[in-house]
Amino acid sequence: MTDSTQATTVIQAQDRTLAMLTHLSGLAGYIIPLGGILVPIVIWIVKKDDRVIASIAKQAILLNIAVFVLGCALALLILTVILIPVVFLGWALLGLIAVILPIVGAVKALDGEYYTYPVVGSAP
Repeated sequence: MTDSTQATTVIQAQDRTLAMLTHLSGLAGYIIPLGGILVPIVIWIVKKDDRVIASIAKQAILLNIAVFVLGCALALLILTVILIPVVFLGWALLGLIAVILPIVGAVKALDGEYYTYPVVGSAP
């Protein structure tokens, strides 16, 4: 499906703030150890009946897991001396992705638009 034919999910006005906070909950790991996984899990459990909020929480969880796994894979590449610059570049890109995607999703949620993360995103 292309963007022009894809059905757009609208976030209801009363759910926009929670949708924004759910996107940003993935960033909690920078403040609380394992918070990037635990906070979205709690939101997912509490709001499992709200398909939009639950879907956003799942995306936040999957994004953090994907960033962690890719970060660990890059850490293994540091064992090869020649790939050390690639590892540092990869970590920088992963860090940017892990911060920018939730912020973009939060801004779109405040506008009432459902945002799907690339690769790990899913429709509600």
